[in-house]
Amino acid sequence: MTAEALTRPVCTATIGDDDTVSVTVDGVDQTFSSMPDAIGFFASTAGDLGRPIKVTAYDPSSVTQPETYLLVNEDGSVDADTSVPVKKRPPRRTTPRPAKAAVAIQSERPTERFAMVDVAATPATTPAVEDSHTEAAEVQASREVAQPPAEQVPVALSTPSSPSPEPVAAPQAPQEPPVHQEPQTQQTVPAAVQVELGDERLKLRPEVKAEKVAAPARQGWKGWFNTTFKANLAASPAEQASRERRVRIQRPLETHCTMAVVQLKGGATKTTVAYHLAATYGRIRGGNILAGEFNENQGTLGERALAGSHDRTTLDLIRNLGTVTRRTSDLVRYIRPQGDDRIHVLASPPEGADRRRVDGASVKAAHEVLLSLYNLILLDTGNSAQASTWRAAVDVADSLVFVAQNKADDFRLLEATIEGVRAQGHANKFARSILVITNTAQPNADRLAQLKAYGESIGLAAVVVVPFDQSLQEGQNFDYEALNSATRRAYEEATAALTDQL
Repeated sequence: MTAEALTRPVCTATIGDDDTVSVTVDGVDQTFSSMPDAIGFFASTAGDLGRPIKVTAYDPSSVTQPETYLLVNEDGSVDADTSVPVKKRPPRRTTPRPAKAAVAIQSERPTERFAMVDVAATPATTPAVEDSHTEAAEVQASREVAQPPAEQVPVALSTPSSPSPEPVAAPQAPQEPPVHQEPQTQQTVPAAVQVELGDERLKLRPEVKAEKVAAPARQGWKGWFNTTFKANLAASPAEQASRERRVRIQRPLETHCTMAVVQLKGGATKTTVAYHLAATYGRIRGGNILAGEFNENQGTLGERALAGSHDRTTLDLIRNLGTVTRRTSDLVRYIRPQGDDRIHVLASPPEGADRRRVDGASVKAAHEVLLSLYNLILLDTGNSAQASTWRAAVDVADSLVFVAQNKADDFRLLEATIEGVRAQGHANKFARSILVITNTAQPNADRLAQLKAYGESIGLAAVVVVPFDQSLQEGQNFDYEALNSATRRAYEEATAALTDQL
């Protein structure tokens, strides 16, 4: 029979933002790298005493359950301490403010910008105790915000030439917030505005985002505890940041899109970046994703990706475009599935092949067919701004991904790449493009700062730094599972930043 746990020693475990655990036993402090390590220490203490011990776990980041009471047994098993009532914090109200709605209507992509503002404004913590009078006042204030005067809605949505609507009787039921109902002046709203404000799926995005990001922890010790004890510990800041990146990557798009990875230097990580951006899309977003090579020279995408059951390339596809009837099944003979990465690879022909048909016109013709079959296409390009294949890839791309290693010659050729795109008349794409910098084993901090400053100075949407990763060294086969966690986070951020611009 299990001995009864006593109130001594007094044991606590405080979880940090990085999931480290600060442990105290009768005031003596120790720090452990993870909760399982801390539990092992408590189990050892329980073994010395010959009985279970009580542990109070504190989670400062939890919104609803800051304290959890545990019984740690001698064998390392953990039970919930039901002798202590669980303290829970009341959820904080997050009713959107009118000012945010105004920003959403004035922005270029209203609902998406509104969603980002709404998530960012959601508080991470709330007071443990709230005064009842303050709570009542907050409820009343939120009702007033949620029900603006009816006469304000036509002012925001109608055009000056629109006729005044006929008077209607006031409804008996309380008026719903404007974001959840069709405006009464919908017939007078310009078509471009109606597309943005009239799509119910777009209106639901802010709520979906907030719900995903604020869900209980599913990773680390908190996820284990939630699963084991049906608890609702809040996700750590790192897990919340990961969810926010995933929500951005999964954002619905209005059409199929193409991104070209460009840098005039060979060996500058173009192929690595193109493949791993596509793989990140495949693993997080899903759908039909293609990483394709359209180079004037032999590329390495086909060599470093998973091999297919054939050796056909873009050249074979171009030669047989007339037989492709815009069905995915027609491409089986040309593409190479990439397993758990859930993408397809289309490789360039080997050196020495007859390349006379691989030119700008054929690249555009092949792209037109591929774009009808794939939701997202990542194009790995060559090393010459004068090549018609390079120019065609830049022409068809909705966004560009500039790449550079933290090297002096990469910096010089990055500038040349930017000038090549500018000379081709596509400087307007800079605002929809990103720069991915890959660090070397011994990165130069000053050069890295210069690369970042240069990317910002030409108006790129984002600059993302990928850390040095031994598994991505030149010549090694791509293995997403082998990436370290920091590299995965960097590619997730790059993919999210790219999706923000599509």
